[in-house]
Amino acid sequence: MKTRVPYRASVSSHMVASALLISLGAIAPAFAQSTPPATKAGDEVVQLDAFKVTTSIESYHQTSSSMASKLPMDTKELASSLSILNASAITDRNAVVLTDVVAYVVGATASQNSVNGFSFRGFPNTGSYTQNIQYDGLMGATLKKGGASASNVDSLEFLKGPNGVLYGQMNPGGLLNIVTKNPKEISETTVRTTVSTFAGNFNNFGDKTNETISLDTTGPVGTSTHLFYRLVVDTGHQPSSRPGNWDNALSIYPALTYKWNAETQLQLKFESSEDFRRQDDGVTPIFTNKVAFGPTAYYYTAPLDTVYEDAKDKATDRGSAAAMKFQTILPGDWTLRVQSRSVWHLDVVRELTINNANVFNPTSAFANPASTLRRQYNYVKNGHRYNFVDANIYHTFTTGKLTQIVLAGVGGGGEFFGNSRLAFGPNQLVAQAVTLTNPLLDQFAYPADGTGATNQVTWQNAFGQYISDQIKFGDSLHLSAGFRHDRQRVHGANTLAPALTTFATELKANTKQLGLVYDLTSNISAYTSWSQSIKPQTNIAFDASGNSTFPPETGEQYEGGLKFDNASKNLNVTIAGYEINRTNVVVASGTNFTVATGAAQVGQAISRLDGKQTSKGIETEIQWQPIPNWQLQAGYAYSKAIIAASLKNPTTVGMDLANAPRVSGNFWTRYNFKDGGLKGFGVGTGVIYVGKAWAGDPTTTVYYNMPGYARVDSSAYYVWKKYRFSLNIQNLLDRRYISSAQSALTLNMGEERKFTFSASTKF
Repeated sequence: MKTRVPYRASVSSHMVASALLISLGAIAPAFAQSTPPATKAGDEVVQLDAFKVTTSIESYHQTSSSMASKLPMDTKELASSLSILNASAITDRNAVVLTDVVAYVVGATASQNSVNGFSFRGFPNTGSYTQNIQYDGLMGATLKKGGASASNVDSLEFLKGPNGVLYGQMNPGGLLNIVTKNPKEISETTVRTTVSTFAGNFNNFGDKTNETISLDTTGPVGTSTHLFYRLVVDTGHQPSSRPGNWDNALSIYPALTYKWNAETQLQLKFESSEDFRRQDDGVTPIFTNKVAFGPTAYYYTAPLDTVYEDAKDKATDRGSAAAMKFQTILPGDWTLRVQSRSVWHLDVVRELTINNANVFNPTSAFANPASTLRRQYNYVKNGHRYNFVDANIYHTFTTGKLTQIVLAGVGGGGEFFGNSRLAFGPNQLVAQAVTLTNPLLDQFAYPADGTGATNQVTWQNAFGQYISDQIKFGDSLHLSAGFRHDRQRVHGANTLAPALTTFATELKANTKQLGLVYDLTSNISAYTSWSQSIKPQTNIAFDASGNSTFPPETGEQYEGGLKFDNASKNLNVTIAGYEINRTNVVVASGTNFTVATGAAQVGQAISRLDGKQTSKGIETEIQWQPIPNWQLQAGYAYSKAIIAASLKNPTTVGMDLANAPRVSGNFWTRYNFKDGGLKGFGVGTGVIYVGKAWAGDPTTTVYYNMPGYARVDSSAYYVWKKYRFSLNIQNLLDRRYISSAQSALTLNMGEERKFTFSASTKF
């Protein structure tokens, strides 16, 4: 029989969070002002007692952003694709963590349930580093494997394609910039709580609940007219629907802004986050015809609530960050900006894992119906230290009908990554193996540490200089150009065997970008662009000779498209076509070292260079607000991400990359009733579609199809006086589906039907 493990709470986290929330809730009103927020001109309002409640919906469309160019620009003037989920769009989805809303971004698909577990335009962002996640324009996530809280997020900006000129090293699919909340000059405090429960094939309504509570308070410090604060605290437990899983999280975000005047200000932001959870590697495919490769690889899985991890298998994520931003106007009307971000992070996983292709009994490259599972003992600690600074100046030059905004900057810093394997094995004995269906868990203790132990440390230093120019000719033609020079040095060693494993590599590279936008009419603009990216290889990838000297990965994109805004700005359409070429890609060979070779130790993976990967596709996004109380948002993406060239495996050319569906799309709408007996009510409906994708790697022996799926979400809202209530139902029809492949032989399950009720008040 399957062992179901009861939820175990992290008492200390909840006690600390509760004390903070109670004390902050008590003092927050002391800073509050009695002046009510202003109502926008033209808003329709519903009179409820002494309070005014608007029936209008804030637009989901963001008219300007600094993400694509590091300059505040109209999004229609950008020669690139930029998708933005603003505060209104995030709130309407009732997001608790950011992974709740990623599927509503065109061209982005989830690949894991972690902060960096997503792909852009077919290329993954997963891995040891998180280059493609920015916080207010600088890299450095405090959590790596847990889901990031949505409580301190003002908006999410998804910049598609390689943009290395302004942001340095990155994966070529695109960047996610998380815009965090800033202190406000008017006092306000918001308290929000959510309660969720599952109701589907494996959980009855109320059997398993999630709860979160958050406080967001902001305003001037005392009576100051220059110093402003903001404090966001978010805590709760939010396990998945799978049996025995638990997940407890706590995040605290203090921030201060000091404004000397309208032109000069200093901002300090801090973050402390932790996430404790039961480790869950998902389920494994069971092949029915002993074929694990290609379209004839037929398989099934154990029931999707099957868990292979023991109750003692845990994962811990902790991180802290400090960020600074200073901005002022220099003589000559130059704007100076200086930003810094420092991060400390540690995650620990200790488990009996199924995430290894060599642990099946009888030994085979894949599971079959007669197989049992010899789980592998893993005990890994990953540490990350990050300290980076970016400084730039910009100025607008005007000569007749020619206008230029010249931006010049430097950025650099240091990064440390430590991968400490206290144990990487052994596999359990045959007598200790579990069955692939109805596994009997919690029968054996962990073995002694030491097998496959390594302590890989890496230091990376980087310094880059960049310049860009935004040129406008007359009223219709916009030209952009950028150039960056980077110098990076990476060095490290396995400290348990430094004489054999010390290495150092140095990278000097130039990246460039060009863009052209032409306003065909006052409402339609056409654009085309070319951009590049570069990324050093991670040090823990070894070739068959045990060397870790792979050349840097490069990315190059060609893109073109159309953007449309109607005269009233309530209808916005974007159509984009692109091609991204990724070269010097390091991929796993599917085998591990059986003897120490070069700098590699026993058990470490053997990697190799692949020739080229290409993603070609089209994307379209539509946002329409036909009336103030009705909002619609939709998107469609076709992406063909394949192996385009391979010297060692030419037969794989044309095969799809893992977790890269060719077709995906989404739709969302919200309607507020503005009169009659339903005044104050609103309803919303969303649909997410992800087409079939591949799991595994076509260069190995495990490569198989994952079926596509469609998910329907639904919401209801009600505003009464100063209170807001919402009920979101995720996966309304309770579809059972595989959401993604975590590895070649571990599959992530989509959540069953989930009801989330939230209540908030602002004062």
